[in-house]
Amino acid sequence: MSEQPGLFDTALVTPPPAPAPGFRDITFHEKRARTLLNKVAGARPGGMAWTLNPYRGCTHACTYCFARDGHARLGFDTGAGFNTQVVVKTNAAEVLRRELRGGKTGEDWVMVGTSTDCYQRAEGHYQLMPGILRALADHRVNFTTTTKSALLRRDIPLYAAAARAANVLVMTSLGSLDERVRRAFEPHAAPPRARLATVAALRAAGVPAGVLISRVIPHAGDHPDALNALVDACADAGAVTVWPDVMRISPGARDWFLGQSAAHLPPHLHERLAVSYAVDRAMPYAYVRDVTAHIHARAAGHGLPRWEDYIRDVSSSRTPDTGSPRSRGR
Repeated sequence: MSEQPGLFDTALVTPPPAPAPGFRDITFHEKRARTLLNKVAGARPGGMAWTLNPYRGCTHACTYCFARDGHARLGFDTGAGFNTQVVVKTNAAEVLRRELRGGKTGEDWVMVGTSTDCYQRAEGHYQLMPGILRALADHRVNFTTTTKSALLRRDIPLYAAAARAANVLVMTSLGSLDERVRRAFEPHAAPPRARLATVAALRAAGVPAGVLISRVIPHAGDHPDALNALVDACADAGAVTVWPDVMRISPGARDWFLGQSAAHLPPHLHERLAVSYAVDRAMPYAYVRDVTAHIHARAAGHGLPRWEDYIRDVSSSRTPDTGSPRSRGR
């Protein structure tokens, strides 16, 4: 982890332009999907076995996003094209209901928004998530949702209803409280405090909510004091669990990430990132181990279980006669 808390000054970070009013310069490719649920290879029964993504491409424009690789398979550019060419599965709720009618997922969990954010700006227009949430609740499906957007607060009543029918966990993705880090690496995602306010609002409504501490950016957001403050803020917001995730750079994202780093960061920080990710997609094992252990230790001090322990416990706390969840960490 870094030795100095102040690696760069606010004035040295060149923020990208704010999103244009409406959706100027963004192209939506409306698609009628044949399937929506994707099986996770090697998933254990009753575990995180399915993914569900109503959008491909993402207007949050996170420079490190691994989903940029998949955009190439759709015939789009993985740089600016990923941020501006968004595929919308307009019949998502209809297809999901059809797939769930046959009991396709069983007791497995469905992970919603694992590839690109299901509450990105496009959701404000297409409003696919309410239909998806109602379908999951009607079929009593266990699921998680991951987002960096405060738009999720629109659907809190639907999450509360779903949490009464099955196991539900909403994970807010947040790797730093520092607004400079967001501006540099996640330019169009919600500000850190807005994401924590979403966690608090979910908990006030009785919905289990945690924080995916992601991505932890080496040399920018990894100082122990910064990580401590972030975990403390998650606990204060009412998070039921945290899960650390140190930044990895996939092959399809590397050129864009380093190009954006060179353009928007002070040279010394860009150079450190370029050296760290020049060959390998991840930081050395010992570094990842130490950062992860530090976050887990701080979380344990607040009584927050590890994510995998939380999921295991709630998955095993279903009453055998009705299959309904008992408490789900409320």
